[in-house]
Amino acid sequence: MNTIHLKKRAFFILFLLCTLVSNGQHELLDSIKTALKAPDPTFIFGFHNRNTFIQSNRTKLYGLVAGLAFNKKLKLTIGVYSFGKADETLLINNGNFTQDSTYRFINTSNVSLGIEYDYYHRKRLSLSVPLQIGIGNVAYRYTDSDKNTQVRIENYRIIPIEIGTNAYYELLPWVGIKAGIGYRLAVGPKESRRLASPYYNLGLSILLGEIYRDLKSKKTLISIFLILWSRRHYLLSRLYYSLLF
Repeated sequence: MNTIHLKKRAFFILFLLCTLVSNGQHELLDSIKTALKAPDPTFIFGFHNRNTFIQSNRTKLYGLVAGLAFNKKLKLTIGVYSFGKADETLLINNGNFTQDSTYRFINTSNVSLGIEYDYYHRKRLSLSVPLQIGIGNVAYRYTDSDKNTQVRIENYRIIPIEIGTNAYYELLPWVGIKAGIGYRLAVGPKESRRLASPYYNLGLSILLGEIYRDLKSKKTLISIFLILWSRRHYLLSRLYYSLLF
């Protein structure tokens, strides 16, 4: 996917979101306050993955997230994120090194606090605005051409800030299709700011917190198995489609 086109789409969506928020600021704050007063918030737990870019190279950002959901309107979360695989670049005749060729590996990890507001819900479709801010580390590791002999390693602080929009379509009470697009800002030295880029995701979403709550209440393992078995062809086709992205 062309990163320039993706940046334009992400900025357009962010501009639209900011316009909507500014026009309905009081209603938004009142809705958040009402949701926070919910007597029994729901525990949520899950895995995140996003497609993002480092200087036009696509990479995956994975996260482990937990938090509370208030009245199915607001989520407060904390998560740990990292690249699934370090971004690898071959540097030829770079003036910073005596070697003719050097490999550069970029990786990052961070802890983030997040809030996600559900601004539209109709039947099985819901739309939300996620916002995250965190703190972490960016590591630049340089090796010889054999990729094993370490030449240099550099570490930098990073403050990632993410905002975007998500769409979720429910297939079952705890399984659905989720898609999202947004922008990941990177505050810090220039080595950290290189990680600023658009992000997008599309795939199957499994609500682990919902499954856990249902297991403790009405549903049993047998009923869950029967539901999954009856929808196996549809779920497998959706899973196969999501893995293509």
